[in-house]
Amino acid sequence: MTITREPETTRKKIGRFKKMALFAILAFVYCFVLLRSLNEGSRRSLQLRDDTDAADHIAISVLVTGVNPATQELTAQIGLQPQGALAQDEVTPSVDLELLTNNVRSQQQFDFPKAKRMNRIEAVFPLNGELNKYPFDHYSTTLWFLITTPARKAESQTAKIPEGAEQAAPGGQLVVGTTALQQSTTVPLTISLSASTPGIKFDGSVSRESSRKVTGVKLKIRRADSVITVSFLLMMLMSGLALSLLAMVVKATTSGPKFDLVPLSFSISLIFGLPALRNVQPGVPPVGAFGDYVSFIWAEIIVGLSAIIVIWTWLLHSHEEP
Repeated sequence: MTITREPETTRKKIGRFKKMALFAILAFVYCFVLLRSLNEGSRRSLQLRDDTDAADHIAISVLVTGVNPATQELTAQIGLQPQGALAQDEVTPSVDLELLTNNVRSQQQFDFPKAKRMNRIEAVFPLNGELNKYPFDHYSTTLWFLITTPARKAESQTAKIPEGAEQAAPGGQLVVGTTALQQSTTVPLTISLSASTPGIKFDGSVSRESSRKVTGVKLKIRRADSVITVSFLLMMLMSGLALSLLAMVVKATTSGPKFDLVPLSFSISLIFGLPALRNVQPGVPPVGAFGDYVSFIWAEIIVGLSAIIVIWTWLLHSHEEP
């Protein structure tokens, strides 16, 4: 019987081909991630615009400059530009104006006197969400805006708050006195909003019953896809390290009379290394979030138990030796 063996050169070629294929796959994945990250900002950003049909109105531009899920706050810069008969020039109103908004940090009423420049203001709005659901935490808020001007006697009117305004997030209601509204005229608004914060994805819409009533910008906020992906990869890495260590400990404690203490040093290193690895997750909250119950807490328990198993196995094994 003749046995034909594969030539050594053929096996080397196959091995070389496998290495090249693996390298090509890794290079493709690397380049794909880099190219996708170039447009990551556009996928998580939001641009909103809602125009009024009134010629005389105020154009409001809102720039979201920060989102802090830990303090449940959204920070925005607000610029106002009078249009039509309300404008003396591009930044100066021809009448007295008053802006009301649901700012939670300081004043909610901003006065813009006639013939004086309308400077940009900064406001902080409340967020409603659950931080401990990280990385699947979602938040919502409504940015309420109402601009009025003193009414002439013949134009005295009562502006109405749309239904749902009083059901906004705690601290986020826009409370307007009826008496003040009866003595003023509501100014139509054009809303323009821009939101782009690293690690945060925005979605939203503008709600209004008519061009002459209070206007709200409803925003829905969650973690960006890149943050969720990185968080999951780190969770898998923590779980993989812990399970690999457990396999090492099982093998070291059952392989025979010769005992190896290498898993013990590995265990001690991971006990302090896993928290550092966990904190690499973008915007991760304190320990106790949903993601911690997926991997981190269990990984720490496995690592700690592995260290205890190695220590006690070594103690019992040392007594058996002469």
